[in-house]
Amino acid sequence: MKAKLKYLLQLIILLVVIFGCSKDQDQIVPYVRVDLTINLQLPQFIALNSVNNAVPYPNAGYNHNGVIIYRNSTDEFTAYDATCPKHLDTKVSAVTLDDGGSAGTATCPECKTVYYFFNYAYPSKGYPLKQYRVTKSGNILFITN
Repeated sequence: MKAKLKYLLQLIILLVVIFGCSKDQDQIVPYVRVDLTINLQLPQFIALNSVNNAVPYPNAGYNHNGVIIYRNSTDEFTAYDATCPKHLDTKVSAVTLDDGGSAGTATCPECKTVYYFFNYAYPSKGYPLKQYRVTKSGNILFITN
């Protein structure tokens, strides 16, 4: 009797896992080569001199939607693909920075999902933005994958 109960419980768990997943799950952003060099002293990157600011780097990343560079702390920078994982196949798939990059968030114009950079670009629900590797040498950032 215990063996049958154990088997039944395993079967129920397996069925929940198989059929409980939504068919509309977010997709992971595909791999594209990213190799950027950012000089923090250039005017377009001056906002990164302050913690909790973000700036876009256009025409890079998946589908050329851009890469967002964010300053987490005095010495920590992160970079994310600006492609919303929920809308890979739409023309409007790039997230936009809120408040010109000073809010520490970005929003998808199509689904209104907000991504929080202080939380490594995780939204309240779903997949985070794809993160790239950032190394710093003096005033230069190297963003790669």
